[in-house]
Amino acid sequence: MIDNFEETPKLSAEGHVLIKDADTSEILLDKYNAINFSNLSFAVAMLLAGNKTTDGNYHYIDKMAFGNGGSTINVNGLVEYNKPKVNGTSGGLYVPSPGNDDGTFTKTITSYNVISPDTEPFSDLVTTVTLDYNEPNDASDTDTSSDFEEATDYVFDEIGLVTDSGNFLTHLIFHPIQKSKNRKLEIIYTLRIRAGV
Repeated sequence: MIDNFEETPKLSAEGHVLIKDADTSEILLDKYNAINFSNLSFAVAMLLAGNKTTDGNYHYIDKMAFGNGGSTINVNGLVEYNKPKVNGTSGGLYVPSPGNDDGTFTKTITSYNVISPDTEPFSDLVTTVTLDYNEPNDASDTDTSSDFEEATDYVFDEIGLVTDSGNFLTHLIFHPIQKSKNRKLEIIYTLRIRAGV
C-alpha cells in the first residue's frame, strides 16, 4: 500500500544587484529587486520541458537591459521612484536607454555561475556584466552629468534580466548612476531560487 502524502511545494525567487566601480571597489548599489513571477514561472516550465519558442529561442537569461525611466528628480532635488513593472507578461523597462542597434542599451550575459549548496534548499544563478571604459562609445568622457534624465548621458536607474525570448524576469529601480568613459562598472546580479520552503 502506498501512503498518500499531502505536500504543498513552494517555489520562490529573489534577486539582488551589486554595482561597483571595478577599479576602486566602491559600491554604487546594493539592493534587492522585484521579480516578474508570470514570466519566471513560464520560463522555468518551458526550460524543464526543453521547449523552444516558435522563433527557436529557449527561455534562459540572455541579457541585462538598462533604462532611464525608473526615477525622476523633483523641483526640490529629491529622487522619486516609480514602481517596478513586474505584473503580467508585459513587464519591462519604463524607458530603455539608447545604445545598441535595436535602439536599446543591453549587454549580453557571458558569465554565469550556479551555486547550489548541498545542504540548502536553494540555488543561486549569478550573472556578471562589465561595462568597460569607453562603453558605450558615445558616452560622456567623465561622470559629471547635471541632468540625470538625459538619456544621451547614459544615466541609468533601472535594470532588468531578459530571457533570449525577450521576456523580462526582473526589474530593479534605484538612484541614478552615470556610465561614463572614465569609469568601469561591474554588475553582479544574483537570482536565488528556493524550493520547498
